[in-house]
Amino acid sequence: MRRSALRFPCQFIVIILLFTFIMIPNVEAKSGLENIVLDTRSLAMINKPGVVLVQTVWTADLTLYEFAFTSGFEDDLTNAVGSLVESGEIPNTEQAMYSVMVQLMIENMASYIFTTGNTYVEEASTAAVGTGFIVTPDGYLITNAHVVATNEEELYYNFVVNTLQDYAIEGTNSFASEMRTVGYDMSQEEIDGLMNAFYNILSYQIDINNLQTSYQCYLGNVIPGSDVSAKGVGLDLRKMGVPIPGKDVAILKIDKTNLPTVTLGDDTKLRTGDKVYAMGYPAVATLSDALNVAQAIQEPTLTSGIISARKEMSGGWSILQTDAAIHGGNSGGPLFNEAGEVIGINTFGMLDQNSGAQVAGMNFAVPISVVNQFLNEINVKPIESQFTTQYKKALSFFQGEKYSEALDILRGLNETNPGYPVVAELLAEARSLADQQPKGEPTNAVPTISTNIEIDENTTNMKRILLIVGGAISIIVLILVIVFLVTSKKRRKSKEDIISVDSTPKPKSLDSNSKNCVKCGKTLSIDSRFCSGCGYDFSSQNQYPSNCVKCNQPIEASDKFCKGCGTKVDEVVKDTN
Repeated sequence: MRRSALRFPCQFIVIILLFTFIMIPNVEAKSGLENIVLDTRSLAMINKPGVVLVQTVWTADLTLYEFAFTSGFEDDLTNAVGSLVESGEIPNTEQAMYSVMVQLMIENMASYIFTTGNTYVEEASTAAVGTGFIVTPDGYLITNAHVVATNEEELYYNFVVNTLQDYAIEGTNSFASEMRTVGYDMSQEEIDGLMNAFYNILSYQIDINNLQTSYQCYLGNVIPGSDVSAKGVGLDLRKMGVPIPGKDVAILKIDKTNLPTVTLGDDTKLRTGDKVYAMGYPAVATLSDALNVAQAIQEPTLTSGIISARKEMSGGWSILQTDAAIHGGNSGGPLFNEAGEVIGINTFGMLDQNSGAQVAGMNFAVPISVVNQFLNEINVKPIESQFTTQYKKALSFFQGEKYSEALDILRGLNETNPGYPVVAELLAEARSLADQQPKGEPTNAVPTISTNIEIDENTTNMKRILLIVGGAISIIVLILVIVFLVTSKKRRKSKEDIISVDSTPKPKSLDSNSKNCVKCGKTLSIDSRFCSGCGYDFSSQNQYPSNCVKCNQPIEASDKFCKGCGTKVDEVVKDTN
């Protein structure tokens, strides 16, 4: 029973100790944000700083060739119109004839031009815009491949549109003015058609040399004492896939530190009907002449929808279909789940084959799992920046009405990372509310969002407590083990002593006619003078023999009783004498 009683607490403590160390990794494993649903406003505020407008800029030297129309162009137009009138295909009126002439001119202009031999060179540039999102503190950024890819045919036309627009406008206006002198006002459709014809002619008569491609993104920038603006920061292209129908992903790098980041999620858990949010810079809501473009390029647009389906691309990989509204410029932007994690890249929308217009509610996003493949190939691991962690914490304090605590964090962020409008706006609001809040007034308000920093702190505190408890239990176990070992050793020694005493041969019981040798313990006759066993001389023994004659236990001079049998020493002396 005693051994069982000692074993039970040791087993119990070992079980507790094992439970303690098993719990520590479990707490860490459950400390993510997978199951947290953010309100829409918090989702937008947290992710705005890490979502940026991406611009690809092409520059080149353009060699332009002067051209003129052949002398037969006007004659052929006149003859063609006359034939149509004679055949009755058009009415015999000036308006009808001029209208047909303009249309024939637009359709056949390129066939009646020739170069004069004169050339001139102009520096030209054109650009395309999209959206990107930052996934590491040191500036790795994700966007679509088609945002940064170069399509030569489109590029040539864009150079003409951007660089030679004045020439096309001048040629169109000159012809329209000439037509007005003969009493014909061209319609807007005819003017647009003629201008496109001039663009096409100019693009045929042009050489592009020294083509350079550069990339930049626009980070929010607040200049003290001025309006909000945005600042372009250079990007390096690190990896690029293939535009749709290929894996339309590109990875670029900003040469900066502690940048705001967004969190990547898991698209494999998505199901049809799950709510999603698209964030980006649609051109219609960013670059419109009716808007303040300087402000618009640092304020991404947020739209919401659901996962409509998961479709398969012709290349055999899946893509997410959503009805969240996206337009040109949204390309490369993040598609968030309700936890504020990126689960896809907004990439393209379907076009009506008849009208060419975009079909509402038919948009597609490259899954984030495809992005992870690209990141793994260049050994980039997404991680939340300290800026974002602190900003989340400040937002949590703010929503919990702890304005002073939020203010302290926001001031630090604005000093170390100046220029982010969302930080400046929240800082101003926190300062105003902190001034209105009575000093020292406790608040019972609970933050409406959970952040990584809070979970990290809670996890750290829990781990610290469990480690302390585990350490204390370990010490207790160690002490108990030592005590148990010492006690067991003493008990074993005591038992060995008992066994040793019990196992010593005892002399036979003496009667009045016998005695034991004080040296070897042999039983002898009472009148024996010498021991027949060892030759001991009884007549020469001292008054205090070294052994008891009854039990042969050693006797010291100071002993009054035999330790073996309890006989008085003087009785022993009497017997031996």
